[in-house]
Amino acid sequence: MKYIKETSWNEIFQNWAKRESNNPAWIRCATEIKGWPNWESWRGYTANLFNAKNRKWSLYKFENPKEEILNMLIGPYTGWQSKVKNKNNTTFKELLDIPEQFNELSHHEGVINILNGLPFNTEMIGIKRKDSEKIILIEGHHRAVAITLAKLQKKPIEYSKTRITIALTDIDIDEIEILDKMLEQGSTNPNV
Repeated sequence: MKYIKETSWNEIFQNWAKRESNNPAWIRCATEIKGWPNWESWRGYTANLFNAKNRKWSLYKFENPKEEILNMLIGPYTGWQSKVKNKNNTTFKELLDIPEQFNELSHHEGVINILNGLPFNTEMIGIKRKDSEKIILIEGHHRAVAITLAKLQKKPIEYSKTRITIALTDIDIDEIEILDKMLEQGSTNPNV
């Protein structure tokens, strides 16, 4: 990855909102499934779980997305973690090495649409573990699965003129328990 610039949680959240907040599927997930009044409160709750606004953030560009993204860890979300045994420590490649998951995700409508649209400019959000240097994806799972599938299916995609970036913050070893708490708590509105 190549460092681009320092950034702020406000800028990152605004970009996230541009990608998701007007998408009917994400609005439905936030309001009908997770019990939040809107997309912003749902995703804001997730961000508060790891104190996103008070962290130092930097933006990086993936120099070789098809090799870098498949080695990132799946984020601490019940829907994604329910697919694997090694909670909060499974890469996207390891996820797709599971035959049932490969089959399910290679037929997932959203993943297929992303896969068919590659390459395109996009931004993801992640946390870098200081103890292992591994990146835990916080936002961008369907895109990460599509990019990993493209690699595993040997689909020729030219990324050299595509800007795929990730906003990253570090997490110290003494904070790692935050990830387990995020997984345990989930993103459902606790007040419903």
